[in-house]
Amino acid sequence: MSSDTEKLAIATNFMLAAPPGEFNEVVTDVRALVANDTLLNKSALDTFRKYNSEQMLTADHPSAGYKLLITSYGEIDKKTYQDPRSGEQFQFDHVKHEVSNVTSGNFRGKNEALRSSLDNLLVDYLAEYYPDGAAAVYDKGSQLVACISASRFSPNNYWNGRLRSTWTLELSSGQLTGHVRALVHYYEEGNVQLDASSDQFKTKVDKADEGTMAADIFKFIQQSEAIWQEGVDDTYLNMNETMRAMRRQLPMTRQKLDWVKIYHGAARVADELGGK
Repeated sequence: MSSDTEKLAIATNFMLAAPPGEFNEVVTDVRALVANDTLLNKSALDTFRKYNSEQMLTADHPSAGYKLLITSYGEIDKKTYQDPRSGEQFQFDHVKHEVSNVTSGNFRGKNEALRSSLDNLLVDYLAEYYPDGAAAVYDKGSQLVACISASRFSPNNYWNGRLRSTWTLELSSGQLTGHVRALVHYYEEGNVQLDASSDQFKTKVDKADEGTMAADIFKFIQQSEAIWQEGVDDTYLNMNETMRAMRRQLPMTRQKLDWVKIYHGAARVADELGGK
């Protein structure tokens, strides 16, 4: 029989692997399986915080009219985060997903001109490609880190998805690296998940005035994400035959699954998430 420590570790892994928009449902199922709320509550808040930060959750700013990002780069403590766009800090309830206590902060560093120039470009980028998304550019002193997160939830149509990307500029060398990840769950008459990611985006940004550097960084982000999404689309075009070859001829239910329908549904989600 597993120890409480092992049970908690397994339960935590299940929760951290929850698809976008389905964390609460997974938590409910885990509670039923473990049947020990006292045990789960020992690490629940830390698990919720880790999940929200890794997923780069978005939350409405209570007065500014844009969405805030919950990321490890903006974390001040376990419930306090910075909003680099406004220079404010705020508290975030990891259970209720609510923002409160927005106050002035002191996050303006020596790279503020470059940070704000890139942030302004990303605001327009979001409006065109990720209208439900959010972006934040953090000045970490020796680094500039740009984060983008966009989600689409449609549980009534049995799908949810989230795209996240992180772009890190080493200010001393001008090295720019990026990581992009999309997680899509489609579960109408089946259970299909796409978990696609890449960290192969690298380039060198020449030192120049802040406006020129921001434009160069933004151009690389825009082109890299477009190329990556096209690659995901090509994968989907070839996936239908792959799924046919791998599937059981007759599932345990003794009824055939409509794999074509499932494939097209998942492909539609990827297009939705990409803002097409």
